[in-house]
Amino acid sequence: MKYLFLLSSSLVLATPALADEADTGAPSDKDIVVLASGFAQPRDETGQTISVVDRERLDQLQSVTVADALRTVPGMAITPRGPVGGLTSVFVRGGNSAQTLVLIDGVRVNDVSTPNNQFDFGPLLAGNISRIEVLRGPNSIIWGNQAIGGVVNIETRKPDGPLAVDAGLEYGYADTVSGHANVSGTSGIIEASLGGAYYRTDGISAIAGGTERDGSRIYSLNGRLKVNLTSNFNLDFRGYFNDSRIEYDNPYAYTTSAGDARPVAFNKQFVAYAGANLDLADGRFHNRVAYTRTDIDRRGVDPEAFSYNNYTARATIDRFEYRGSYDLGEIATITAGAEYEKNTSYTQFETDPATAADSDVASGYAQVSLRPVKGLTLTGGVRHDAYSLYGGHTTLGGNIAYTPNEGRTVLRATYGEGFRAPTFSHSLPPYGNPDLKPETSRNLDVGIEQALLDNLIRFSATYFRRRTNDQIGYDAFYVPQNIERVHTDGLELVLIADPTPTLHVEANYTLTNSFNRSGTYDGKRLQYRPQHAGSLTADWTSPIGLKIGGTLTVTGDSFNDQANLQRNNGYTLFDLRASYPITRTVEIYGRIENLFDNKYTIAADSSTGFAYGTYGRSAYAGVRARF
Repeated sequence: MKYLFLLSSSLVLATPALADEADTGAPSDKDIVVLASGFAQPRDETGQTISVVDRERLDQLQSVTVADALRTVPGMAITPRGPVGGLTSVFVRGGNSAQTLVLIDGVRVNDVSTPNNQFDFGPLLAGNISRIEVLRGPNSIIWGNQAIGGVVNIETRKPDGPLAVDAGLEYGYADTVSGHANVSGTSGIIEASLGGAYYRTDGISAIAGGTERDGSRIYSLNGRLKVNLTSNFNLDFRGYFNDSRIEYDNPYAYTTSAGDARPVAFNKQFVAYAGANLDLADGRFHNRVAYTRTDIDRRGVDPEAFSYNNYTARATIDRFEYRGSYDLGEIATITAGAEYEKNTSYTQFETDPATAADSDVASGYAQVSLRPVKGLTLTGGVRHDAYSLYGGHTTLGGNIAYTPNEGRTVLRATYGEGFRAPTFSHSLPPYGNPDLKPETSRNLDVGIEQALLDNLIRFSATYFRRRTNDQIGYDAFYVPQNIERVHTDGLELVLIADPTPTLHVEANYTLTNSFNRSGTYDGKRLQYRPQHAGSLTADWTSPIGLKIGGTLTVTGDSFNDQANLQRNNGYTLFDLRASYPITRTVEIYGRIENLFDNKYTIAADSSTGFAYGTYGRSAYAGVRARF
């Protein structure tokens, strides 16, 4: 309560800046989404729940990594294992981390060489990210396999005008240095953007209580090039590269204490996109063809022999896709596509024999959005995937969005089926279980959004429910097994307010009940899923340009193990931040994270009980420039 009082007090101090009217200009970038259909569309025309974190919000929060920004998005549970850069999982609405599809510039980046194909958010820097779009709930019709719990699309900076340079540099706790730079612009038929980001830190001990720090070094490169050959035809090229060196601790260390072990992970990720866009029929028929490639190279080195931290892993995803959308006037839009994807994986642990595997999947889908009356959008679709290892599977889904007053009130409902095939590691020798079945799910969510006082206040409430069959987990001997049934339901509440042109407040609360409903652990909560979670952010701009903000995050109890014997107590954190423009183009900023130096645990190793390290009070300062 004292944290709520402090933040509330800062809001009261902002009242002298009250204004009579709010800015109600053109729709913002947050009102347009792409994850619903694969093409840009107004957010109030989809029944799916989508949040957008834009560049302005990333700067406001002073987010160093994408995971930092996702902490304030409702329905998201972020689970880092140790310092910045370490393995970080994201659980959407109580689903598994493997049930979230992650895209970078529209390219799938889930790692097919890992046991569950999850994406590691740890090394993903936010410096040159322009936008994060999060779809909470299923969208298997458009995005296929793994889009059971949600979809996260991360976009690097785009060229959006004349020549521009954006750069920043930051220093802080544990000798941490981070920076980014990006140059972009348009000239004639060319639109281009090129940038890079860097991060290094001495870190903290990855295992709580260790005497040595586990540091990290990360750098990334991003580029975009669009060639507008005609008014309705362009070529689109995108590239992203990430290289990281992450120190961590081995909870199974034999000759040293777990907190002083010295394994190191070397990870490289390359993402490429080459596409062409053609608009026909006076701009009503949108066509896109693309080839994408994801190339992942991971290596682990540990002075401890037979620790299973000595490994080599490589994976590739080659994908060919076509997506088309045809607008039948104001009445309907038809979206359809065809895809072919080939996955390869190579892994070797310690001195065990290397394993190599490959698979492919061919897919087709169609989705129709009907607008029979003004404000009402009905969307339904079907998808079929033909897997080389698991045969065919058909998925259905649909949603409804209705706004009687041009977006001030939006009623939403979604039904979606999900499907996730077992991974190579799950199903193939020497560690897999060839008898595994694919995961399937049925999802329902209903919600309402309401804007009040000329859009000064926006409130939303969403109820969600998911029933998953054959969810893949592990038994006591670490052999993958199907958990027959998992039930998840919950409630998301969101409040966004702009009571003055200089004050912005966002608050959210998520109730998540995610239970195993079969077998030995029937009635037990799933690991790392807190039942209660919420955040409150407030940012105020003073008359002299000084910006002051704070973030309060509250997380309830969770469990590290399937039997719910290892409890992580809930915790509360408060971050304070400020920034000040010293010229029209240069801004200095700083923040204190975990201001009250609270001690807390997010996760622990379920076998050994060793808790992963978390940060105490830490401070950072930096400078940003835009020209």
